[in-house]
Amino acid sequence: MSALLEIDGLWKKYSRDLKSSVKYASKDLLRGALSRGAASTELRDSEFWALRDINVSLRRGEVLGVLGHNGAGKSTLLKCIAGKLVADRGKISRKGEIGFLLEMSAGFVPSMTGRDNVSVRGQLMGKSGKELKHYISAVQDFAGLNEFFDSPVQFYSSGMKSRLGFAASTVIEPDILIIDEVLAVGDLSFRLQCYERVNELARNAAVLFVSHSIGQVARMCDRGFFLEKGRVIFDGGIQQAISIYQDKLGDQSEKKRGHVLNPELVSFDLLIDGSVLPSGQTIPYGAQMALDIDVSRLPANAQVCVFLRDSSQGVLMDWNSARCNLSWPDAASRLVAQLGGAELAPGPYSLSIQVMSPDGVSHLSLSESVAFRVSGEYLNAVPVQKLADWRFGGPQV
Repeated sequence: MSALLEIDGLWKKYSRDLKSSVKYASKDLLRGALSRGAASTELRDSEFWALRDINVSLRRGEVLGVLGHNGAGKSTLLKCIAGKLVADRGKISRKGEIGFLLEMSAGFVPSMTGRDNVSVRGQLMGKSGKELKHYISAVQDFAGLNEFFDSPVQFYSSGMKSRLGFAASTVIEPDILIIDEVLAVGDLSFRLQCYERVNELARNAAVLFVSHSIGQVARMCDRGFFLEKGRVIFDGGIQQAISIYQDKLGDQSEKKRGHVLNPELVSFDLLIDGSVLPSGQTIPYGAQMALDIDVSRLPANAQVCVFLRDSSQGVLMDWNSARCNLSWPDAASRLVAQLGGAELAPGPYSLSIQVMSPDGVSHLSLSESVAFRVSGEYLNAVPVQKLADWRFGGPQV
């Protein structure tokens, strides 16, 4: 099957300041107007390469996840593919109709109703007569705005605008579909509807999908590449691309100091299979974790809570001493918390301790974090991957 999208040796540069950008653009336009050749493809003062030698081939039915940290060049790449930016070097070949979900509510006129805005967008797509009426009706049904569809867009919430924009952009059936960070739209029910719609489109289109949500990428994509400073570092299976992305994100997280509060009040060692693990080390999947906590400077009966965080600092799990009705002995100095197995997807994590007053109202301390990595087979993007006792036959009594 021939590719719907071919990118061959794509380079794109930007200027670091507005003054230089305007100056260089004026010179390039003047050069073109006087037929003195193409614009310069070499770097000038204050310029840098946002994209460097990008080569991509995408076929119908493929969903490519574009991963990378902020500033890696993801949005620039998508805008070049969509024709919103002109590359400095290289070639982009597109076959068929292209659709894109980039800043979906852009272009809506605030004083016009949702229906009128959708009608204008449909006409710009070349629709008229019965085809235009069918398009407007399909957008109305998908967006689910009810009577607000005939209200001015300026009175819409941001979520309502996104719903209208998503519906207006996806009731068509393009050959190439570009999606950039737009599936966190509306409530849960509408997000599920969005996923289903994109899955339908992906069966007959080549899809490029950008999101910082690993769960969305793992759910939607079958292939991925990782961009770093404008270069493609990896292009292959989506699970391996996610693993590389998380490792890189972990490297950045470990260099940053987390938020702390009176960290001198509590300290701890992370024990792996009974031995102290230095921060930043790697442990195998399923290794037994425990914390040896110095509580000598804490008030008796304080609530001690252990937080497990992922590379984005989101809390995945917690263990709170208040759930155990822990009774403190006199002059308590050490507290051991057995956390169980590290049944986690491969990647970077960290543990920290929050201490609350005995009544759970006042924050007393938030410790420094201890970072670690989990190794093992990468099965999917779900971070907590518990073991079960699998056996054939009926339930054991």
